[in-house]
Amino acid sequence: MNTNDLEAFDSLWAQAYEIYGKRMEPRVVYMVFQSLIAFSLADIERAISRHVTNPDTGQYPPKPADIVRLLQGSSQSASGEAWAKVDRAIRCVGNYRSVVFDDPKIHAAIERLGGWQKISMTEEKEYPFLRNNFQKLYQGFTFQPPESFPRKLIGTCEHENSQHEGFNRGRPQDEPVMIGNPEKARMVYQGGGDMGVARIQQHGTKEFLELAVDSAAKRIGGVH
Repeated sequence: MNTNDLEAFDSLWAQAYEIYGKRMEPRVVYMVFQSLIAFSLADIERAISRHVTNPDTGQYPPKPADIVRLLQGSSQSASGEAWAKVDRAIRCVGNYRSVVFDDPKIHAAIERLGGWQKISMTEEKEYPFLRNNFQKLYQGFTFQPPESFPRKLIGTCEHENSQHEGFNRGRPQDEPVMIGNPEKARMVYQGGGDMGVARIQQHGTKEFLELAVDSAAKRIGGVH
């Protein structure tokens, strides 16, 4: 959603609360709107419908957390799925190539853990700690999207080549491996920063991922 959807969201949320004989203050509706702005209005409407017909939770009015849970699953399950994607890339791609995942939260978490080269060379005995730390960071970003993330995660080859004088003077670089959904990965590449300085605006991660695709980022050896 974006700010133009506020009126439609207000009407939708009010209808949901009317089912329970309740009304909500406009300022509270706005807070709910801001907390769910990353989702489309259609998705929220479907989630509300699922909530009110749920025999276990449907006797209570929906809260933002209910909608997020229905649309994304729990943060724990989402972080587990994200880690499985990272683990697969570590084992299939390794530290040599640069990579682009289809989720900016993955980029942000890996950047804060020291970068792609570091985590992909983690010793086996340290692997459980890496997994736990990654999942904690990812869960945090589920509720508070990262303000910045790198457009790609630099591998050893690109890092070493960049140290040589004249590397950027007409010499072609290996393009990054796209991990997961190739279209979303290209959009992450388009929106990220070279040094992790791109900002996710208030309209949220989902809408952000609908940015134009950068044709420079092509899928080579993608891992699903």
